[in-house]
Amino acid sequence: MQEERILKVSFNKSGGTAGKNGMTTRVTLPIKWVRYLGINEEDRKIKAKIDGTRIIIEKL
Repeated sequence: MQEERILKVSFNKSGGTAGKNGMTTRVTLPIKWVRYLGINEEDRKIKAKIDGTRIIIEKL
């Protein structure tokens, strides 16, 4: 599968024991991509790494 989409990063204030200015970020992936990789509610571990200017996500 090869597909490209423009996605947005969500920024939210962190809660709990995070610092006063703590932030959390999230990117929502298309379910089609997630299913293609075989990621589901029972098997959802992934590996994310940064390589220069790219973020790479792989299923474990």
